[in-house]
Amino acid sequence: MDSIIGLDIGSHSIKLVEIERRKDEAILLATGSIPTPPKVLLSANPEDIESIAMVIKKLWNETGAHTKNVNIALPESQVFTRVIEVPQLSDRELTSAIKWEAEQYIPMPLDQVTVDFTILRDSRETGTNKMEVLLVASPKTLVEKYVTILEYADLIPVAVETEIIAASRALIRTTGGVRTVMIVSLGAQTTDLVIVRNGILSFTRSISSGGEALSRAVAQSFGFEISQAEEFKKTYGIEKDKLEGKILAAVQPIMDTIIGEMKRAIAFYQEKYKDEQIGVAILSGGTARVPGMVVYMAENLGIEVQLANPWIGIVRDARFHVLDNEGPVFSVAVGLALR
Repeated sequence: MDSIIGLDIGSHSIKLVEIERRKDEAILLATGSIPTPPKVLLSANPEDIESIAMVIKKLWNETGAHTKNVNIALPESQVFTRVIEVPQLSDRELTSAIKWEAEQYIPMPLDQVTVDFTILRDSRETGTNKMEVLLVASPKTLVEKYVTILEYADLIPVAVETEIIAASRALIRTTGGVRTVMIVSLGAQTTDLVIVRNGILSFTRSISSGGEALSRAVAQSFGFEISQAEEFKKTYGIEKDKLEGKILAAVQPIMDTIIGEMKRAIAFYQEKYKDEQIGVAILSGGTARVPGMVVYMAENLGIEVQLANPWIGIVRDARFHVLDNEGPVFSVAVGLALR
C-alpha cells in the first residue's frame, strides 16, 4: 500500500490525514484530530515533547492509520519563507549564491538554520534576466524537535515543509482553473498568505495576528476568561447582527490590521504583475470558520472569498462525510498527505 500520513501539529489541535495514491486517484484512508496538550508545543522540555508524542500515538491508533510514514509541517511563525529574485544562474552558481541571499533575509546566523530553495520560474518564464526562487529557512533546533516528536511516537519522518506550502498544495487543486489565487491561512497565532499564479507560488507573507488575538480582544471587551471568549467567538462570530455587533466591535482593530496587510500584499503583487487580478481568496485554518468571516473578508477586500474545501477530488467513503464542514481545519494535513 503506497500511502502517507500528513500530520499537522497545531497549537490547539493535531490533525492526521492518510491518503493513498492509486493511479490518478487520491483515496482517503484515515483521518482524525485530537486536542494539543496546552502550552507544550513551545517547550523544549523532554517531558513535554514526550507528552505530545503520546497524544500523536493515540491519534494514530484511534484513526486506524495504516502507514507510519509521515510528512509534517513546521509552524509558519517560526519559519522564514520568501520569494526572491536573482540573476539567471546555473544550478551550481545558484547553490553558492543562495547562501549570500539568505544572509540578507534571514534574521538568524546561517549555521543555526536549515536553508532550502526551489526555482519557481527561470528567466525565460519571467521575461526578464532574473529567476524567481522560493527561499525557506527553519531553525535546526525546530526541525530536530519535530523529528524527535515523531520518533517518540514510533512514526517515520519522510518530509518536512511549511504549513502554507502544504495548504497551497491542497487548495490550488480546488479552484477550477482560476489563474491567480490568494490562499489565506487564519491560524491561532498568525495569518499566513500566499499568492499562487498558474499553480506556482509568487508571493508569501505572514501576519503576526490570528485567532488567539481575536479571542483576547473579546475577553478584554466582555471581561471573560479566554475559554469563554473562544466559545463566544465560535458561536456568534463577527456578524453585525449578532449580540448587537459587540463582538465585531471588539475585534475590529485586529481585523483591520489583517485586512490592511492583505490589501498591501495584493497591491504589491498587482504592481509587479500589472496584467494580473486575483480571482479568488480561499480561507483555511480554524479561524476561517468563525461565523461571518468569509462575508467580512469579501466586503473589505473587494474580491471573491471562499471557505477552503481540500476534500474536493479526493475519493472518500461515506463515513468521512462528517468532515465536510471541517475542510479549513484539515487543509495543511491534506496538503502534506498529497506531497
